[in-house]
Amino acid sequence: MTKPQVYPVLGVGFGPANLSLAVTLEELGHFGTARFIERSDGFQWQEQQLLPGADIQNNPFRDLVMQRNQYSRYTFVNYLAEQGALTDYLHLNAKFPLRREYAGYLAWVAESFRGSVDYGQSAAAISLVDGDDGGELFEVRTETGRRYLGESLSLGTGRSPRIPYPFQGALGPTVFHSTQYLSSIERLGDRRIRVAVVGASQSAIEIILDLLARPNVEQVTSLHRGIGFRLKDTSPYSRQVFLPEFVDYFHPLPSETKRRMRTELRSINYAACDQDVIDRLVGIQREYDLTGSDRLRMLPFTETGQLTRSPGGAHRLVVRDINHADEQTVDADVVILGTGFRDFGTGPNDEPYHPLLEGIAHRLPLDDEGVPIVARDYSIELNAQEYSRRPLRVYLNGLCEASHGMGDAGALAMLSARSSDIANSLVNHARLTADEPLVVGSLR
Repeated sequence: MTKPQVYPVLGVGFGPANLSLAVTLEELGHFGTARFIERSDGFQWQEQQLLPGADIQNNPFRDLVMQRNQYSRYTFVNYLAEQGALTDYLHLNAKFPLRREYAGYLAWVAESFRGSVDYGQSAAAISLVDGDDGGELFEVRTETGRRYLGESLSLGTGRSPRIPYPFQGALGPTVFHSTQYLSSIERLGDRRIRVAVVGASQSAIEIILDLLARPNVEQVTSLHRGIGFRLKDTSPYSRQVFLPEFVDYFHPLPSETKRRMRTELRSINYAACDQDVIDRLVGIQREYDLTGSDRLRMLPFTETGQLTRSPGGAHRLVVRDINHADEQTVDADVVILGTGFRDFGTGPNDEPYHPLLEGIAHRLPLDDEGVPIVARDYSIELNAQEYSRRPLRVYLNGLCEASHGMGDAGALAMLSARSSDIANSLVNHARLTADEPLVVGSLR
């Protein structure tokens, strides 16, 4: 069997996080040092949530590269210029780009790195093997049986979906997370359905609006623990959590302090929505109220205690009012979970580390609470063996909200700054071979 090539940097996942890292490495003069594997057959970003009218809730200047290199050809502005769309975009006077347009930008950048990505390769396991020089290497095995070897690893897969306990054994074609929304709902065709949407996130309200625009959806029931869809805290002071300076402030804090701060700042990014979608839903709800329609049902202050099958074959949710403890049942043909993602930690909804790290968990350094220690440069330096000749580092690219703050919660705003931190760390610690420095042209 031919031994696979050893890459200085091996990236798992090729979404915006590792795409930004690829851009940074190229512009620092290290093009070709990294290899990425991606489970999708081609580049895609939020493919399941490209809904009509949905935007990115992010300043377009805070793109893959602008904060680090304003003259890069990979900026969003340059993308618009090369597409001949800059004037049209400026004419819109839009605060944020449409999600579909930003997905086009990301795919356009990704095309420049097609030669560095193996698409259709889903990572199945990560382990450690001995290299020819006596040092250790990361080995990634894919579901197709391919092996990849790397001296450093950048994990850019995104966080694991949070599936509340009552739904964990029921996932399938009619019970699914919001990350599977479009393909799952379209797979049902024109079948007449009643849908329950669990959660009060931006994704949840966008999905409800999309469902209500579908003629085959007979009824939508919205269930959430709070009073309803709350307005996101968009104050410039609050949104300092998406600045690199906040990461510097947050990272050294004790774990207990970090948890308290994240609870206090939760409304900036979680269980909260933008004004435009709230206004749209309230308007639709008012129309239904005026006509006596029950097509939209709102059940605040509720949590699901049990999911069973109704006599008619639909899903039956036993829901409880968290204040009065009253119970009622909700029957739905489809259940959609807009319940967010899991963090690293020891709480009931947390996981100690990403599941792909299970094969190297015995080498992860842990803090007093049993959670892996992540350095400021987003790296975990594995515990060394007696014979180790060099330290091994796995970089968590976009997985570090618990250690680095809310800017790492899948936010586009931190892409450029985070990729710069990781790339600079790789240059300092990994054996990267410099190629010809990239000549950066001006914006068109």
